Amino acid sequence: MDTDSTYSALALAISIAVFALTEIAASSIAMAIRPHAGILTPDRDESASRLAPLLKIPAGPTAPLRLVNLASVAAVVLSTAALVSSVSGTIWLLIAIAVAGMLGVLGLLLAICRSAANAWTDRIFAFASLAARVVSYLLYPLLILQSKLLKGFKASNEPDNGSSGELTLDVELGVAPAGEPLDEHEVRMIRGVVELDTTVAREIMVPRVDIEAAESGTPVRVLAEQMVAGGHSRIPIYDVDLDHVKGVAHARDILQYLLNDDQNGGLSVGSVTRPVLFIPESKSLEELLDEFQAKRVHLAVVIDEYGGVSGIVTIEDLLEEIVGEIRDEFDVNEDISVMKPVGNNQYLIDARMSIDQLNEDLNSSVENDGFDTVGGFVFDRMGKIPVVGDTVAYDGIRIEVLSTVGRRLRTLRVTRL
Repeated sequence: MDTDSTYSALALAISIAVFALTEIAASSIAMAIRPHAGILTPDRDESASRLAPLLKIPAGPTAPLRLVNLASVAAVVLSTAALVSSVSGTIWLLIAIAVAGMLGVLGLLLAICRSAANAWTDRIFAFASLAARVVSYLLYPLLILQSKLLKGFKASNEPDNGSSGELTLDVELGVAPAGEPLDEHEVRMIRGVVELDTTVAREIMVPRVDIEAAESGTPVRVLAEQMVAGGHSRIPIYDVDLDHVKGVAHARDILQYLLNDDQNGGLSVGSVTRPVLFIPESKSLEELLDEFQAKRVHLAVVIDEYGGVSGIVTIEDLLEEIVGEIRDEFDVNEDISVMKPVGNNQYLIDARMSIDQLNEDLNSSVENDGFDTVGGFVFDRMGKIPVVGDTVAYDGIRIEVLSTVGRRLRTLRVTRL
């Protein structure tokens, strides 16, 4: 092998190595974003905090490494062509075959690198973020040019909608657009607003079995006592059964009737109801918020696909999706989103806890196909009405039924296996 061939082979080997290293580093940064979403604050782990400075890099956190990656691909192609040419002369067919084969090798190497990045993200993330920052300083002019070209292309092809994509990325990383870390509460609020259009009424509604309602023939004074006892300012009013809701009684109207004339205390609540808003289970929270504002109502009755009442949604339920749990003097013992530790890797939960909340707390991947709560998941896996003592094992966790109310699950014990 002559000198030219040696140099070409060496350049090819170096190019492949650079390609592999930059691909692993870039993939590890991309994979590290989601696990660290919402916790990028200075007092948290070092790996997460290093993501915040990466947002200042023009064109994105992985852009510097992707540029080097692209350059290494070009170097592989040129080195392969030079090596084949130096060995066999300028035979273009052989060169084309060799280049195509090397690109196939790079494709296989790409899959291997991404698998390695997925397996070793925590180990190589610190190195990857440092490498991205160093390369960004070296290639800063190119990154600025790339960023401007991308923004110009976006501006010429779609209207400016407030950079919602950039905002979503910032929220996922837990940082403000300026690069300053957000605290956990701020991230939760912003994410709640961003996800309003993807969350539907069925996911946040008070289920039918928990609805406190009154029959239309109930005396006003009796309803007033019921509202005081339950701490409700609005109660659905129905005829015959809950599938025939005819309106909503407001505490303000009830109080006004009682204050104006003591005789009104004997009237039925059917005479003091206001029109009710009916919505389908699939209505997005963004649309529901607009409808609440347009119609100036605070409560909606959720209807299932068969026309029956499946639950109710209030403005408070909707706001809690943005700001978190809102508790008042009447919410003293109920918080269905809290896991109570009771032992080594054991927790007590309310069966109404959402599957998403369980997955977030335990880093599990329980599927929510056709149901929203952990209790619904247990029903689905059991294939029958569960009783106390029944257990379900799935994805490294075991769920045991501890208490029930009739056919309804109440308390569950979750054990991480």
